Amino acid sequence: MKYLNYEQFGAVGDGVTSDFDAIIACHEEANKTGTPVKTKDGAIYYIDGRAASAVIKTDVDFGTSKFIIDDRCVERITSYVFSIESDFEKFDVTLPSLDTNSKTVDIPHEGNIYVKVFDDDKKIFIRKGLNMNNGTPMTDAFLVDEAGNISPSIDWDYKQITRAYAKRIDDKPITVRGGIFTTIANEEASFYRYYQRGFGVTRANVTITDFEHYVENEGEHGAPYHGFIRGNEAVNLTVSNAKITPRFIFYTESKVPGKPVAMGSYDLSFWSCINVTCKNVVQTIDIRDRRYWGIYTSNFCKNLELDGCTFSRFDAHQGVTNATIRNCTLGHQSVQLIGHGEFLIENTVMENDSNCFISLRGDYGSIWDGNITVKNCVWKTNCVNLSLIGASNLGDHDFGYVCRMGRNITVDGLTVTDSDTSHGDPKKLSILNEYDRGSDENNKNYPYVPTESLTLKNVSVQENEGYYVTNCPTKYKALKVKIY
Repeated sequence: MKYLNYEQFGAVGDGVTSDFDAIIACHEEANKTGTPVKTKDGAIYYIDGRAASAVIKTDVDFGTSKFIIDDRCVERITSYVFSIESDFEKFDVTLPSLDTNSKTVDIPHEGNIYVKVFDDDKKIFIRKGLNMNNGTPMTDAFLVDEAGNISPSIDWDYKQITRAYAKRIDDKPITVRGGIFTTIANEEASFYRYYQRGFGVTRANVTITDFEHYVENEGEHGAPYHGFIRGNEAVNLTVSNAKITPRFIFYTESKVPGKPVAMGSYDLSFWSCINVTCKNVVQTIDIRDRRYWGIYTSNFCKNLELDGCTFSRFDAHQGVTNATIRNCTLGHQSVQLIGHGEFLIENTVMENDSNCFISLRGDYGSIWDGNITVKNCVWKTNCVNLSLIGASNLGDHDFGYVCRMGRNITVDGLTVTDSDTSHGDPKKLSILNEYDRGSDENNKNYPYVPTESLTLKNVSVQENEGYYVTNCPTKYKALKVKIY
């Protein structure tokens, strides 16, 4: 047979009868025989909340089929509905040490492999604020080719590696195409119990394309979601030509008594992934609607790219190494950034009514250890007192690393204007902000390292009102500035 379908395994497709068993059985057979799966156009497949997953290891064409994912009664909230998996198993490896200058490793292996290392005795990303924590074990993920060469580069210096594992990269690509998915949202109390009830991707060379995802039944409370698509240790993952839906913002108790905190809830989420591209993906809700949380998040990833996307925000939560935003429109939560390497935002429109174009997240020390480039962008905001780069670090907290505000910042083409043309209030743009709010320079246990060089070209602020480098020049005494 050229393909399998769910009806062969007992699916009804009426939107009422649960088809989950048939879906699981179909993919089991497809995986055994290496056969693609193609669903019936016009069918509506109902998926209940039992603790199970349909494992995908072959191409899938969902066409115009519809899927109802009912999260009102879920047995295990961490069970993906669809789990795109590899045939290769993880295996433990031994490495004595690594550092940011390491170019090769000696690991017996075949093909190209994904490697993840930890130093459990060293904590980083020690969070400050309402969601304060004790940090995360220092970790890196990278690729190793057959000759032992490392890419991308290592972020941290490892005097010891307490554990490490690897997995072979899948050579054969998988494409999952089509489908109209609707999640009936959970009705839980608003606590940090993250649901992951969509697609989980834990292998290499996967494309998920031409689909739509909607959310129904959100009320006054609910538990948050990791994402309808969640990559976990995935490599070369592409999400394209899609419509996705953000989630309502729900509040819960923070680590500080009496101060509630908004819970992040996402439709796209990537954890320890390498080479992830989102291309021509748009959200179904207005990107300026503040009732909804930012739709995109990432942790510990390397080489992230957005191209032609319309999102309420881009977020590098616990760091990214190298990120590119190109030909996009971003909304009310804008760019939330921390990490390493090269960050480029190009040909992009920001509509956020925020006082920062790029926010270096203060809860993680506002670290960007690398270069930041802004090229041919437009910033539409009704705020008056603005900063291109917004950072916050009082020098009083150990985040587990030295915090830097980008070594070199380049702006080549930026237009700042009102999001509402009738607003008309004059704007004041400071490229670099006052990151420590006037705190004593001589009384800091963990001093912040400001930018080393700033290059400015073709910067235009609403009706030629101009800009200045910073409103606190004493904080940037060693800054080298070039203005063209």
